[in-house]
Amino acid sequence: MSPETETYINGLRKQHGDVDFVSAGSSLKFCLIAEGKAHVYPRFAPTMEWDTGAGQAIVEHAGGEVFEAASGKTPPVQ
Repeated sequence: MSPETETYINGLRKQHGDVDFVSAGSSLKFCLIAEGKAHVYPRFAPTMEWDTGAGQAIVEHAGGEVFEAASGKTPPVQ
């Protein structure tokens, strides 16, 4: 977990109380979001397209959204 992710999660805890944290691969976290079992997957550390592309496609097909924190833009699925 990057320091930025830890800060983000601590902010969520202050705002919402108890926050569950799941330690799993990126694709599995995206699937939890698509299923509605998770609400957010904060990722501030670098990733590569092959780590997140399939998960992003699954989330978007399920009606969710993936966006870059810095720009607020949706990265293209390649």
